Parts: sequence; C-alpha cells; structure tokens
Amino acid sequence: MDSFSKIKLFSVIAFSAFTFQNLSAQNTSDKENQLSVSFQMRPRAEFRSGTFRPLSKGEKPAALISQRTRVNINYQYKNLLTVQVSPQNVSVWGQDGLTQGAGIKNGVAFFEAWAKLNLSSSSSLQIGRQVISLDDERFFGELDWAQGARAHDAISFHLNKEKFSFKAYAAYNQNYKELYGNNLSNISGSLYSPLDATPYKWMQTLWAKFNFNSKSNLSLLFNNLGFQTAADLTDVNAKNYFQQTIGANYFYTSSDWKFNVSAYTQFGKTMAGAKTNAYLLAFFADRKLDKKWNLGLGTDYLSGNDVGTVGSQDNKAFNPYFGTNHKFYGSMDYFYAGNGHKGSGLVDIYAKASLKPTASTNFGFALHQFLSPNKIVDNNQNLSTNLGQEFDVDFGYAIHKYAKLVGGYSVFANTSSLNYLKNSVNPNSLQHWVWLSLNINPNIFNTKF
Repeated sequence: MDSFSKIKLFSVIAFSAFTFQNLSAQNTSDKENQLSVSFQMRPRAEFRSGTFRPLSKGEKPAALISQRTRVNINYQYKNLLTVQVSPQNVSVWGQDGLTQGAGIKNGVAFFEAWAKLNLSSSSSLQIGRQVISLDDERFFGELDWAQGARAHDAISFHLNKEKFSFKAYAAYNQNYKELYGNNLSNISGSLYSPLDATPYKWMQTLWAKFNFNSKSNLSLLFNNLGFQTAADLTDVNAKNYFQQTIGANYFYTSSDWKFNVSAYTQFGKTMAGAKTNAYLLAFFADRKLDKKWNLGLGTDYLSGNDVGTVGSQDNKAFNPYFGTNHKFYGSMDYFYAGNGHKGSGLVDIYAKASLKPTASTNFGFALHQFLSPNKIVDNNQNLSTNLGQEFDVDFGYAIHKYAKLVGGYSVFANTSSLNYLKNSVNPNSLQHWVWLSLNINPNIFNTKF
C-alpha cells in the first residue's frame, strides 16, 4: 500500500478518535447518537501453480502478496438513521514505488457508502453502495474472499417481521468515463458500456423469506437484469436485453443436522442477445458427528451448452452472476469465478468435513468431482465429461480476539476435457495452490453521545 493511501486511511481513524474524545467530554444525559469504528488489514500470500486454469507447458507459477486495508465507520441517530462508510485500499506488495510521486496508482475507494432511513420499527430504506448478500450467497454474495469484495450501487427496501422478511433492490447504472469522457455534466445520451464497470445497466430484485419455525425457512427470489453494450457514441441503436432469474431455497438447521436444497431457473436474453433457458439445482446435508467433527455431502447441477457441436443457438448455460462461487465450486476457482469453461455447465459432487480440535483452531476439508452435463467435442471426437477432481484443505488459528491466521492448500487433477475447455496446452496432470493470510480486525471504539 502506498504512503499516500496509508495517510488517507489513518487520517480517517485519527479524525474519528479526535471526535470521540471531544464527544466523550460532553456531559449529555440524552445520548441519541452512536458511533463505531473498526479497522481491517488482511495481507495474503499466494503461490499459484495452476490456480484458475491449468498451467500450459512452459508457463511458470505465480507468487504474490496482496492486501486489503479497510476502515468501517458506522453512525446511528436514535432508531431513525444509520450511515455506513467503508474506505478501503486493495494493493499488491511492491506494485508502487518506495517514494510517493505525482499520481496515485493504489488509491482509496469506497467499498460501502450508504445511508439507511428507518421507516418504522420493522422497515427501512437504504440507498448508496451496499452489499447484497442473500441466503447462502449462491446467487447474490458479498464475495468477501476477493480482496476488493463486492458491493452494488442501489436503493433497497427492507422489512423484517418475526416470521417473514422481505427485501427489494433496484439500480440504474451509467458509465460516463467510457463513453462520455468522464463528463458528469453530460447533457445528451445515456448509452451504457459495461467495460470496466458494473455488468448490468438495470437491476431489480425481490426476495422474501418465510420462517416456519426456529429450525426451517423457505426463501424466494426474483431478479431482473438489463444489459446494454454500446461500442461508442455512434452506437445509438445499441439494443437492450433483459434476463430474469427465479429461485427458491429451503434451509433446515438443528443441533445435529444442516440441510438445504436450492432450485433456480433463468430465462430471457444474455448480454449478447442469446435466448436463455437455463437452471441450477443444488442439495447439501451436513451431520454433526461429535463435538469436534462435522461431515457433509452435496451436489450442484448447473445447466450448460454442448461444446464443439453445431446445434441450437439458444443459451442453456446458467450464470450465477453475483454468487460467492469460491465458496461452492472449489477453492482454486476453475468454475464461475471470473474465468469461463466455454459455457459447458457443471456437475459438482462433493464431500466436506470440518474439525475443531480446540476453541481457537479449526480445519476444513473438501473433495470435489467435477463433470460436464453436456457434450464436449474437439475435432469431431467426443471427449470425456470428466472435468477433474479437486482436494482442498484449510485451517484457521485465532491468535487473539482481533487477529487470526488462516491458510490452505489445494490440488487439482485435471483432464484432457478440462484442458480443452480452459485452452491449456500440455499442462501437468496436477495443479497446486498454497495460501496464507493474517486477518487483523480490531474494533477501535464504540461510543454513545
């Protein structure tokens, strides 16, 4: 992280501490305000010898240390208003020079910046850059694994009752830097380009959860995305395409069992205008064996297209647009995590185990068998639908209240079919990934005044 960014972040902390001292000195009996500040620093070292895709012959592994530095500032006025601001810097060690020159490479951006107005004791309206995290994050997730994480520019309505919850989100996006010379005073035209911006121009989402009892609930989701991809300002006839996703999730949790089943269907048109008819089915069950061990089994089925064949132009590949896919489809991120596999769909059959030997130590284990639900043809030859196996192991050790050491190792056994889908030429049969991270998350202060 460059020195200028550090100064900006720590000046926020210093200002907040100064404000806290002054507010604490006031003798007020009616404390209507609450202010809290927390800090996060998360450096992570990685050795990538086949992460995201198998390394082709002659390619060398990558190694790097990345870091997230974030300040979370939360202010509340009575039970009427909440404001959250989270400036953060995401950097790679060594990417900036040792001395600060003109121009900032690793600047500070806002991960979150929103205000929430409470309309009643059970409803609120929230506007600004905010996280959308729904259910188990299979379709909408924060993606906290990524150093930058994910947030949306949106307005949302929230309703929370004892046995019923409802959320509604809406967004309208523009990208002036790409098409309009970053002229915020632009008076003509509203063409949109998703290049280096949010992938959608319009978004509307409805979500409802029904709590049957303390152990089980059912949620329903409807999402509409509107796409526009204008090449330049002369592309006045750039078409608008809309795609819809409907989903349902059932969750059951008891002292010994966890169980969930999910079903999604997707229709409308893709960003490229292809007619879509796709779906996702998922099932997972977890059993607590004793005080230390849990064992889980599950499977996901994401529909896809035949690869290398001449057939229908309709799209059958399900897209989990904003899901935390690192959580579901293997830690090495071969599927649905910013890199494609030619839309062939995915069947993921997996087993997971967790071990907590002490109060401060935990381990996780996962074994995945990946398959394609569709044909894969290369030079008129049918390839196997076996897309490989992945084994992940991770650990966590709580050093103390505000610091935790986490890390892991993954190995992927790739196949010729996967190599073809990933355009990898003559890779080794085994791919590896090792990572280690120190997570520091102190609460600086929390005061009422």
